[in-house]
Amino acid sequence: MKNRVDILCAVRDKAISRMLSAELDDGERCTVRLATDGTAALEAARRFAPGILVVDAILPSLDGLALVDRLGAMLREQMPRVIGGAMLPMAEEGFYRRGAVRVVGVPWRREELCGAVVETMREMETYIDWEKAREEHERAARLLRMLGMRQTLRGFDYLSWAAALACEREESLFSIGERLYRPIAERLGTTPQNVERLIRHAVESAMDSIGAVGIYGFFGNTIDPTRGKPTNAQMIGMLAQRIRVEHHAGRDDSEPESLARRR
Repeated sequence: MKNRVDILCAVRDKAISRMLSAELDDGERCTVRLATDGTAALEAARRFAPGILVVDAILPSLDGLALVDRLGAMLREQMPRVIGGAMLPMAEEGFYRRGAVRVVGVPWRREELCGAVVETMREMETYIDWEKAREEHERAARLLRMLGMRQTLRGFDYLSWAAALACEREESLFSIGERLYRPIAERLGTTPQNVERLIRHAVESAMDSIGAVGIYGFFGNTIDPTRGKPTNAQMIGMLAQRIRVEHHAGRDDSEPESLARRR
């Protein structure tokens, strides 16, 4: 891991809290902090903004779903990844509607809970330096404007960030998807499904403006344009590849007239 992960554990079962701390807290890679009720968990989160929240749906003073709502309003882009504990389907659905990455059945089972936390930590191993990615985001936005895509489209910004992260992390087309959509959604306050849908809408808008031949020609891509519009993954991958090429060549040309205006 590039950064230590702080885990906030807010569950009723004190034995489970102690077990999680004993299993995972090593003081270096991972720190587990325990809260005995929802109000204490909220106050702890104010102080150190955890990376992962393990939370029971039923808690004294402030229940788990209300706690997640309050944290979302308070922490925004620093919202932790939530692992919920639910006994009833209604609570499980409530956690997922609030963006939980996993929901574990209650009573908690040691293997299942530890496995969920470890898997979530693995997903966080690629640390995103958003300030560093901003430069690539601006390059992607410039390329999209050159292509003729309207900047007013919500998918324009999502697509620019997706290309920036793909470039930074050198994602392959096969790994583009939730691995990119989720961190963008968490930072910009939406859902991975919305990120995917609005990127698709932005690509379709570009298709309406310049067509497949214009898009593939702009990127110098060998994919046959008669196959129709590029997929989200292809569009993100083509943008990332062009950013890498321009970056390595040291190019930062001023933005020319867009393809759409030249047609």
